Amino acid sequence: MSGISSLVRTSSKLIRCGQTSARRSVYTTAVRLGEDKKQKDLDMASMAKKIDPKEAAARKAAEEATKRALAAKAAREAAEKKALEEKAAAEKAAKLAAQQEQAKKAAEKAAADKKAADAAAAKAAKEAAEKAAAKAAEKKAADAAEKAKKAAGKAREPVQQKSAEQDAKTSASGRVQTADSLGSRSEGAAKKAAAEATAAAAARKAQEDAAAEKASKEAAAKKAATEAAAKKAALEAAAKKAAQEASVKRAAEEAAAKKAAAEAAAKKAAEEAAAKKAAEEAAAKKAAAEAAAKKAAEEAAAKKAAEEAAAKKAAEEAAAKKAAEEAAARKAAEDAAAKKAAEEVAAKKAAEEAAAQKAAEEEAIRNMQDPIQSLFLSSIRSASSAGGLENASPEIKAELESELERLAKQYGGQAGANMTDFPTFQFTDPDVDPINVSE
Repeated sequence: MSGISSLVRTSSKLIRCGQTSARRSVYTTAVRLGEDKKQKDLDMASMAKKIDPKEAAARKAAEEATKRALAAKAAREAAEKKALEEKAAAEKAAKLAAQQEQAKKAAEKAAADKKAADAAAAKAAKEAAEKAAAKAAEKKAADAAEKAKKAAGKAREPVQQKSAEQDAKTSASGRVQTADSLGSRSEGAAKKAAAEATAAAAARKAQEDAAAEKASKEAAAKKAATEAAAKKAALEAAAKKAAQEASVKRAAEEAAAKKAAAEAAAKKAAEEAAAKKAAEEAAAKKAAAEAAAKKAAEEAAAKKAAEEAAAKKAAEEAAAKKAAEEAAARKAAEDAAAKKAAEEVAAKKAAEEAAAQKAAEEEAIRNMQDPIQSLFLSSIRSASSAGGLENASPEIKAELESELERLAKQYGGQAGANMTDFPTFQFTDPDVDPINVSE
């Protein structure tokens, strides 16, 4: 009974597998047809959205012209910026050069003024020394004369006193002769004493005059040196101030010159940039006009090509539609023929099955066998006609393998064991010690 039920289940599964395969093939065909149609629609959409090469070339040319214009603008801005920087640098250099030139002129003027001041101071010191020496000489001569006069007066007084004393002692008769002789002698002595006193006084006076002259010269030299130092300091300050003013003036002049040069250069660069810009704008305008003309020609060509492509596409679609209709008609005819053939085969099979069933019934009536036995025999015959398990589908074989594995796990069989084989048993006799009855 279990074998019959398994055969019945196997037969039903085979039938279901055949039906499932038929349905799957129908579904697969329908899906494939749908996918083919979808791919065709996508291809048509991509063809419709395809960019014309001429339009792409025109767009690329316009983008390149825009890029060139932007690059030219950037170059002009960079040139203007560079010209401004050069102008600023030139102005700065001119200013510095003017300051240096002014400082140099001021330094030269200060040096000349200092030299002139030194010469004037030296001349003034010399004149002052000469004047002081002449004044000292005059004073010295006057002092010497005064001293000589005083010395002569003093020398005459003792001589006269001595003569008077001698006159008093002598007699009256000899007074005249004695007075004359004494007068001549006293006169010579007085002269001699006066000369000696005069010489001594002149020597002392000369020494005093020399010391006074030396002191006067030193004082005059010191005063002249002080005045020369003060004048020199004043001249140096004036020279320094003049040098600074000259440096500032020179720097200003150089800056102005450099600024003028930079402005001229900037003006020239601006004029050149303007000329270049005008040329570039003219070239860009010409390129834009050419690009527009080219684009118009390309658009006209593209429009014409699109119209031709549309006409070609319409013709192709019409041809495709006609071919599809013919294929559909041919497929419908083939389907109808296949259906008719299937119906004929089914009708023939049904007739054969009916005849077989009738013959079986007749045979069963004739043989009057057991119904269960008849069912078993019919199952065997149907299984034999189906091809047996060897010709079963992979699903049936996989199910059989899973059932066998389940049975093996359930009843303790090893992996890979064939549960359809009858088990083999091995009985071994245990080793028994011999029994010696006689002992």
